[in-house]
Amino acid sequence: MSLLSPAVSLEELPDVWEPGQDLVFHITSELSPEFWTETGIPHTDKVTLVGSVTCLAARTRWRGAASFELVDGRWLATLDVEVDGSAIAVEALIDITVVGPGRTGHPDPMFALHRAARLWTLPSAIRVPFERLGDVFPTSAVSFSATHRLRVPWSVDVAHDAEPQWGLTSAVRLYINTDMLVGEQILDGTAPRSIFQAIQADIFCAVLLHLASVRDGYSMTSIIESAEDDIESFAAFCAHVSSTLGFDLEIALRLCLEEPMQLIERAREASGFMMEEV
Repeated sequence: MSLLSPAVSLEELPDVWEPGQDLVFHITSELSPEFWTETGIPHTDKVTLVGSVTCLAARTRWRGAASFELVDGRWLATLDVEVDGSAIAVEALIDITVVGPGRTGHPDPMFALHRAARLWTLPSAIRVPFERLGDVFPTSAVSFSATHRLRVPWSVDVAHDAEPQWGLTSAVRLYINTDMLVGEQILDGTAPRSIFQAIQADIFCAVLLHLASVRDGYSMTSIIESAEDDIESFAAFCAHVSSTLGFDLEIALRLCLEEPMQLIERAREASGFMMEEV
């Protein structure tokens, strides 16, 4: 897979991409000679290469497909996926799949053929970041109306499948609404101090509430290990937040489940929300 536009490597994209700039991803694939015998599919059947580009921040997906053709003795497929630069932010996830009439082995002829079976797929999506964050909390400015979000100044989104060992930039992101004046003030740093305090409190609550929601799938030992092994992990950030609130991580997660309003109040206190006006 490569980029046709802009014509740079995937690693160079964060250095050259500008918001609004369209992207074209070029995807090619070749079927091995063993493919046909291993799948039991005759050469006359149609097999398709499918590529999809998903932008979670924009809640949008682009898709392309091309049939495999025999060219000089090789089964090849090539497709381009064009992505609207005005509708993307943060990063894209690229999925590549080979689809065709899969043989199921079922004795009943009615169920022996799956006409749109996934014959092969990438083990995991290719992540293509659009920006380099450095030490800044992962933040993006987007139009909430264009991305079908509620009409609020900001939102803290935690990936629904975020796990303790995930990197912070993949797990959580602060979105600023460019449709509202206060959003522009947040971005240029001129918003009232209480706004930034409220954002901080929202971040505290969002990350701990999410980790508490997936807590049953992990032992506290494994969560602590994730935090200690990688200081940039989601678990490490949650441990830092719980310490800021004055708790150890296990107590903070229990509070999320048993007394969520107390967690919210503690987060506001820790951020100093409205303290300058007392």
